[in-house]
Amino acid sequence: MKVLYIPLDDRACNYRFPYDLSKLTDNIELLRPPYELMGFLKQGADVQKIWEWIFQNAVDCEYAVLSVDTLVYGNLVNSRIHNLTIDICMERINKFRELKERVPGIKIHAFNLVARVAAYNNSFEDPMYWDTYGYDIWRYTCLLDRESRGEISEKEREEKNKLKNSIPKEIMTDFFGRRDIDREVNKKSALLVKEGVFDTLNIPKDDNGEYGMSAMDSQVMQKEVDRLGISNRVYIYPGTDEVACNILARIFCESKAYLPRVYVRYSASNAPFVVPKYEDRVLNESIKWQIHSAGGIFEECAEFSDCMLAVNMSGTKQVEASRQKEDIDSAFRASININEFLNYIKFYRNTMDKSVGIAEVSCCNGCENSFMEMMMQLDLFPHITAFGGWNTAQNTIGVVLAHIIIASFYKDYKNNMEAYLKNESFKLGFLLSDWVCQTLLQDKVSKEMNSLWQSDLYHLKENRVKVRDWYRNELEIWFNKFLNRYSKNKTFAIKEFDFDWDSAYFYNVVVAKNTL
Repeated sequence: MKVLYIPLDDRACNYRFPYDLSKLTDNIELLRPPYELMGFLKQGADVQKIWEWIFQNAVDCEYAVLSVDTLVYGNLVNSRIHNLTIDICMERINKFRELKERVPGIKIHAFNLVARVAAYNNSFEDPMYWDTYGYDIWRYTCLLDRESRGEISEKEREEKNKLKNSIPKEIMTDFFGRRDIDREVNKKSALLVKEGVFDTLNIPKDDNGEYGMSAMDSQVMQKEVDRLGISNRVYIYPGTDEVACNILARIFCESKAYLPRVYVRYSASNAPFVVPKYEDRVLNESIKWQIHSAGGIFEECAEFSDCMLAVNMSGTKQVEASRQKEDIDSAFRASININEFLNYIKFYRNTMDKSVGIAEVSCCNGCENSFMEMMMQLDLFPHITAFGGWNTAQNTIGVVLAHIIIASFYKDYKNNMEAYLKNESFKLGFLLSDWVCQTLLQDKVSKEMNSLWQSDLYHLKENRVKVRDWYRNELEIWFNKFLNRYSKNKTFAIKEFDFDWDSAYFYNVVVAKNTL
């Protein structure tokens, strides 16, 4: 079964993860555009050539998983910085109708983001003026939202007016004009569901919160979806870079007539009710959306489940991994029971012999070290199916969930050594990327960057090769020590290591069977 896939951008999480997951199935052949067409950071994809590639390859495909942002704007970052007119965007929207006319039997599962408004001054993934006015624009939209809900105080109203006057008018015009276009593209995407062009539409909410432009635009889209009567085919919830993996799991389940029952277990009693950073609702509700979107059922009884999503999250808050030494306090520790959590994972695995995926989301943008160290001490990692602990909570959960849903269908590949080794390799890649690179090495490399290379993690430039080689060397040392415990015959090796974009924040770590 051929599935045509257009990623959100060129990073590994979007270009490679879904492809690697497809290799864990026996029935999906995932077709991707050539990598060189995908663009790079603020250089958008070649939209015209990608559409040509789609029309050339779609005729043999049963499904298509399509990023509207890529096929309209060029990629994720270009959705935030483009200068396209609404007419050009509508012309590109019409290409989806043309695709359905040319290949009427293809089932199109599309996704289009509610664009984020970053709450900090940094233009790496945003317009250049975000260096100076990013936080102020974010704060202004939050106050604008509070005012629209009738919740703004007089002090906040004064702050809103001051911010409006301090941000140059041309910047406000640029920002709000682009938001208007984004909102219209989202509405037209919903209309394509109504018309039967799209079978489903996921609308992930990128780096969002309770208040702000993202919240306002989400409300507009929910009303539009309700008006069109398509709520059963549209999924609106927090997330971004995991969405293609989630949709691929849904297609897999549909193709296999498989309805996976997913049991969710937390390390803290209050964890389901914590609102993670960069999200707008309690953790448990987002997880329910992820499971529903992936084609599964939220199962409340472990005995009847097909797999378990084990979620490590404190009962108080989520912290940045880079600040865990400073921000993890006594309340965070008291609210969580890592010992019992890991013991239950071992119990579930030993007694029920079903797939287990660990989502480490007590920290964002990396892993919580004490949890990881205890998991290693208990030698639990070799006995789980999937692992993740990167970026936002839903980024991690979406990929881990898709992984265990697919693996659970095959009973963790117990009777297929080749597939088992592929599964282990995929899992090990996340261990190295999410814990070792993003957590253990990042603080160390930050100091090296300042003292040796006079650069920063977001702008490697001429230091890219030096920093990459430094990371690779440190990674190899750590991995070899780990393999002495994990795999005595050193079955696995680091096949590839590099950075996505010009940044030491995005890692592409590929582990494979050691052929030596």
